[in-house]
Amino acid sequence: MLNQFIELLEIIVLHNSDFADNKSLQNLLILTAIRSDTTRVMDYINRLDNYDGLKLAGIAKEPQNALFEEALCIYKKFNEPVEAIRVILYNLDNIKQATEFAEKTNKPEVFTELGKAQLDQGNLQASIEAFIRANDPQMFERVIFLA
Repeated sequence: MLNQFIELLEIIVLHNSDFADNKSLQNLLILTAIRSDTTRVMDYINRLDNYDGLKLAGIAKEPQNALFEEALCIYKKFNEPVEAIRVILYNLDNIKQATEFAEKTNKPEVFTELGKAQLDQGNLQASIEAFIRANDPQMFERVIFLA
C-alpha cells in the first residue's frame, strides 16, 4: 500500500505536474520514503529542492531510521556545515572524513567542532591545529590540562 502511495507521489512531484514545486508534497514524499522505502531517499533529496531540509535531516538521523548519509547530504545541500560535520563525527564516526570536510569548507565553526572531537579522542596536536584554524581559544583550559 505504501509503495503505491510513494509511486503516486512520485508521479505528482517528480514528473513535472503543476504540484512539482509544492513543499508539502515534497516533504511528504521524502518522509514517506524515510519511513517505508529507504532505498529511495537519497534520490529524492538530490532531485528535489523545495522541502524542509533541517527537519527531514533530523528525522533521517533518528536512531530508528539511521539514514546518516542522507542526513549529511541534506545538511550539505542546505548549507549547514556544522550540522554536517556533527553527522560525520558522531553518527558516521569518521574523523578522516570530518577533517577533509573541514578543510574543504574552511569555516571556523566547522574547525571548532573538529577540534572538540579530536580533543575527545586525545589527539592533542590535531585539535590544537583545528582550534588555531578556527581562531577559537575557548577550549584552552582543556587543551592545557591534556598537555
